[in-house]
Amino acid sequence: LANDEGIKYGNVVGVGMNERELSANEQLTDFLVQDLNENPILSKFEDNSFDVICNVVSVDYLTKPLEIFQEMHRILRPGGVSLMSFSNR
Repeated sequence: LANDEGIKYGNVVGVGMNERELSANEQLTDFLVQDLNENPILSKFEDNSFDVICNVVSVDYLTKPLEIFQEMHRILRPGGVSLMSFSNR
């Protein structure tokens, strides 16, 4: 997968609740449909398996943020980057 600047990415995985949206996203190489408020465990992913994790405008809606952040830490490789964005509502 390459972007407009020709930078190649490995796997780009999306996690969310809307299968139609996720499956239509051409930037994703894989996706997981999961309600993180019901099940915050990301058992599909091995420890230390991601270089970057982006949590885009969903932290405000998490009912179990600590559990999600623990899972993010588990699947993020040492030296990896975690990015968070928030809505201003």
